[in-house]
Amino acid sequence: MADLEVRPSRPEDTDATYEILAEWQTDVFGEAEITKAMFTNRLTIEDASYVAETPHGIAGHAAIRADGVNVLVKGTERRRGIGTALLRAVEEAGETDLLRLVGVTLEPAAAPFAAANGYEKAWNVWLMGVDVPAELPPPAWPDDVLVRTFREEDARGLKELLDLAYSEEPHHVPLSFEDWRTFMLTDPSFDPEAWFLAFEGGGMVGAVLNWKEGYVKDLVVHPDRRGRGLGKALMLQTFAEFARRGIPRVTLKTDSINPTQAWKLYERLGMVTERTYEVFEKRLQPQDGLRRGWTAVR
Repeated sequence: MADLEVRPSRPEDTDATYEILAEWQTDVFGEAEITKAMFTNRLTIEDASYVAETPHGIAGHAAIRADGVNVLVKGTERRRGIGTALLRAVEEAGETDLLRLVGVTLEPAAAPFAAANGYEKAWNVWLMGVDVPAELPPPAWPDDVLVRTFREEDARGLKELLDLAYSEEPHHVPLSFEDWRTFMLTDPSFDPEAWFLAFEGGGMVGAVLNWKEGYVKDLVVHPDRRGRGLGKALMLQTFAEFARRGIPRVTLKTDSINPTQAWKLYERLGMVTERTYEVFEKRLQPQDGLRRGWTAVR
């Protein structure tokens, strides 16, 4: 790979790296599901990101946040070791010995790439979706629960509820408040009128945070308030809001290892699995030679 350099990414690389992502998503999913603005926003919370550059331009991109790794190589530049070189760079930049790599089953090269680099299948993530029913039952809120849309002053309390609800998931690594606030509240899909918060006795006990295009980003219920239908009511509120906006379809992602088995609720609401992502794990060993510092590949 004498004609290849792996280096930290720079702001001026954004157009080229997004083009690689958009091209890949179009090939695999039929359309670019992430806009450039969304991609740029996500870059702001990465711990480190790298590009692979050849004499012909940017050939690949990789990023890491906490224990999550993403690697993508331009279609015409594959099978040259570029993905592995990028993966080594982000592995060295990581702050944890357990890393996770996600691949979609629609991409036939994903699982072999993970296995070749020492990653083993751990669990699935399912993309689920449903056409919004023409007739919807009204949400049945538990007694003494009040629901309203998001306000700026709710941000810190909402982040605390999210961290509490997700703390039961073994792979959850929370963002700092400022990173979360930047990631969520400055995303171009954010609309405070599509975020619904449930309160009881003055405290926040549940929330559903929806991207305005029809995607459920987060659904959480306080652990002490589960089993009373609050999650279902929040989802029905979501369906009704998107129906009002003329958005015909709602999607979300859920893990096969979700401790609350949330997918059962979604199935009862008519949602079906549309796509499967596989999560691969690798525990780095001292003999891997990684020293948590970046090394260029030329």
